[in-house]
Amino acid sequence: MTPLAITSELVGRKVAVPTRPEWGTGTVLRVQSTTVDGAARHRVSVQFPLGLRTLQVPPAVLVEPRVEPERAAGWLDTVAGRTLDDRLSALPAEITEHLGTPASRVRVIAALYEVDGDDPKSLARWAKRQTNVGDPLSHWTRDELGAAFERFVSERDAVLRGAAAQLRMSEGPAAVDALLAEFEPAVRQRMLAALRKII
Repeated sequence: MTPLAITSELVGRKVAVPTRPEWGTGTVLRVQSTTVDGAARHRVSVQFPLGLRTLQVPPAVLVEPRVEPERAAGWLDTVAGRTLDDRLSALPAEITEHLGTPASRVRVIAALYEVDGDDPKSLARWAKRQTNVGDPLSHWTRDELGAAFERFVSERDAVLRGAAAQLRMSEGPAAVDALLAEFEPAVRQRMLAALRKII
């Protein structure tokens, strides 16, 4: 992101602070400029949804706001299952459309088990990757993210169980155990828990 030039022409424009994505998009209300030791300094007052902030530029940096997908959708998107909420809990296309062997399918699915649903930071990274939203908490509450992750986990686990069953039928139970041994311990434990889950 290219930093915006700080001039009086910024007044009225929408801006964002890249180091504070949780602040969202703000409107510049006032720009006051001065010179300190030969270097330009600016006090910029910005009204964000959470309140007024006065920033010193530099060190602060202002940029054009990122275009975020809208959570609200029209009825056609809702019927087609293409809303932001749908994208949040859907499995990625590279999983659902994978045409490889059962072993290669398990390897692809394993990447989805890197997310620790109990860790808020891991959950936020998951939501960003799912929806391409800069700050998921500006769209969903933690409870909503948790509920969406549970739906995602249910789908993910079902796909894993299907791929593991195909692998077990074609190559035997030892093939599943050998494949799971390839993954790091935390991922392997989550995958084993999914395979042992009674449905």
